[in-house]
Amino acid sequence: NFNRGPLPLFKCARSCMRQGRKMSDKQNDDVEMSEITVETEPLLDENAAPPPEKPQPSNDPTKGYPKWLGNAALLVLVFQNTCLIMTMKYASQTKAADGGQAVSSTMVVLVEVCKVTACLGEITFRRRNTGGLFKELHEEIILKPKETALLLIPSFLYLVQNNLLFLAVAHLEPAVYQVLAQLKILTTAFFSILLLQRKLSIIQWISLFLLTGGCIVVQLGASSSSSTKAVNPNIYPLFGLICALAAQFTSGFAGVFCEKMLKASGGGNMAIRNIQLGVPALFFGLGAVMLQDRQVVMEKGFFHGYHEFTWAVIGLHSFGGLLVTVIMKLTSNIAKTFAIAISLVVSTIASIYLFNFIVTVNFVWGSAMVVLATFAFAGLLAPCYECLTPQPKPEKARPEESSPDGKQTA
Repeated sequence: NFNRGPLPLFKCARSCMRQGRKMSDKQNDDVEMSEITVETEPLLDENAAPPPEKPQPSNDPTKGYPKWLGNAALLVLVFQNTCLIMTMKYASQTKAADGGQAVSSTMVVLVEVCKVTACLGEITFRRRNTGGLFKELHEEIILKPKETALLLIPSFLYLVQNNLLFLAVAHLEPAVYQVLAQLKILTTAFFSILLLQRKLSIIQWISLFLLTGGCIVVQLGASSSSSTKAVNPNIYPLFGLICALAAQFTSGFAGVFCEKMLKASGGGNMAIRNIQLGVPALFFGLGAVMLQDRQVVMEKGFFHGYHEFTWAVIGLHSFGGLLVTVIMKLTSNIAKTFAIAISLVVSTIASIYLFNFIVTVNFVWGSAMVVLATFAFAGLLAPCYECLTPQPKPEKARPEESSPDGKQTA
């Protein structure tokens, strides 16, 4: 090629470069194909056992918490519920050192202040700083104006319920009020059917009628007893009955309305929900103080007539509102029903020794009907119903018979 000149030499070099490039590309393709691994599914054996199913995540909200913590919360609920009613009754009959008596509307305002303060403290502790508190309030409340506006309705209703609660306990025996408070089951069921299109079983319908009859029997027995009227002539049981019924009506509607909103919004942090309900109720309560008891507050002060039992009522009432949230996380609705029934019995025993409450036959029968209806509505009597119901006997297997062709048929 050197003898022929530079042009054949150039052509030979270019041909060698092309050939080398083709060989290099072929080697790279072989390497890439060797790195590819093909995953093939194993052949299924018809006689082989099916693969074990993966465990499904549990929807039980109590999972992850120790059992003793839920039992302790239930005992605290019984203690709180009983002490609250007894303390409210005693505070309504006790005057302060200056001879005055606390205004119930101011007590309701302080209850809301305690609830909101406790919820703000919980969020601050969880977020580790105040910056996280303001960020969560901005995200959950300010940026959700429609949800916050709708919660004004149950907030106002809960405020009305708390004011009616103070009036009802002041004019009724504590044990009688505890029985009448179970009518919340009836109002909650009514509004659940109306707003949530919830269907009730036959046993639940029977339990609602039994609950209503039990409360009527208890009230008839309380009306015939004049022990409380003889001690304090300013007590009007009929007025207390009206306040108790109105309180359970507003409580049932507010609870179902909040449940519908929580389902629509996907739940949320309960501390935020308590703040959304508590802050408007605080301003509603201040408005009620100015409209109803303005003269007394302006002349004698906001804390006129307060004593140690008044502050105990405020603390127990605030603690009870936060305790219900913990109870729903740690225990079930059935366990809460047991706690309410125990609280009713303890309140009756305490009323006998503290307020000379006379236990009548009507009260015993009515209370038994209410407790039985409460258990039936919660589904606690379903195992007993299954035991009393005769079960169909299983059919016996027919003996195998041999056919004329020698085959066995069942």
